[in-house]
Amino acid sequence: MAVSPVSVCSMALTRLGGQPIASLSEGSKEAILCSAFYELSRDATLRDHPWNFATRRRALAMLSSGGTDGDAAIPWAWIYGWPSDCLLARRIHNPGSTTVAIPYEVALNSSGERVIYTDQATATLVYTTRVTDLTLCDPLFIEAMTWKLATELAIPLTQDRGLMQVATTMYQNAIAKARTLDANEGSADDLSQASWMEARLGYQSLY
Repeated sequence: MAVSPVSVCSMALTRLGGQPIASLSEGSKEAILCSAFYELSRDATLRDHPWNFATRRRALAMLSSGGTDGDAAIPWAWIYGWPSDCLLARRIHNPGSTTVAIPYEVALNSSGERVIYTDQATATLVYTTRVTDLTLCDPLFIEAMTWKLATELAIPLTQDRGLMQVATTMYQNAIAKARTLDANEGSADDLSQASWMEARLGYQSLY
């Protein structure tokens, strides 16, 4: 059977000892809760690991330069637009080094738009895109996502905190396994997770 939102929800429910659903619109408590937590769980799982299938590289559109944002001075030379399909920025690609991270900051500009500040001219962003077609996803991602969804469903469906903790542990195990397996498909110019985290000076998630 092809993987789908309904099948992912049904797997999550089964992991909690429940029954699968036939449709997200069937009106049952299970379907209503799955509808509420499905997208949240999918996006959280995408963010928690730099999945190869969800990684994109895009040359950023320059909005302004000169160290100013509107009337305010900023400690960055360039301001770039945020890609519309970007779920999480991972790093600015460094064409001259595979080990040196390029500092940047994600923030709201003077117009209230999400932007990227950096001193890198002609910047290319490596980021996680929001993937909605589950047929494109790695099987390990599907496994992790079902456990993530199970953690969200455990309390409202079962009121069992022990079951929620089991689901949380299984999710963490799946992410840890992905970090090992997915890295084998990575390219040589990928910086380590520590390197790109160090580069993201001042970054705080807006989600």
